[in-house]
Amino acid sequence: MAMEAIAAVEEAEAAANRRRAEAAQQAKQLAAAAEDRGREAVKAARAQAQKTLEDVEREADKRIAADAERIRSQTQAELEALRSRAEQRLGDAADKIVERIVNG
Repeated sequence: MAMEAIAAVEEAEAAANRRRAEAAQQAKQLAAAAEDRGREAVKAARAQAQKTLEDVEREADKRIAADAERIRSQTQAELEALRSRAEQRLGDAADKIVERIVNG
């Protein structure tokens, strides 16, 4: 009976050692899988951040183009108004010069 008890204890120790080794292996596999998922999550986050940045840059470019067109149009309108007033004043100045020469 003592031999049977010793054999049972040895068997229990061997089983416990196997379970410990299996648990350690499983823990390594779980850790590796978690690292892989973490890497994939970081990769996906970077891709999303890059896409968001590109979207923001595209929107900024559109707004800049619209602002530039608005400023160009305003400047063109102001230029036309200045040109019109200058032409009108030129005509008035020519009339005054002629009047002074004639009445002079």
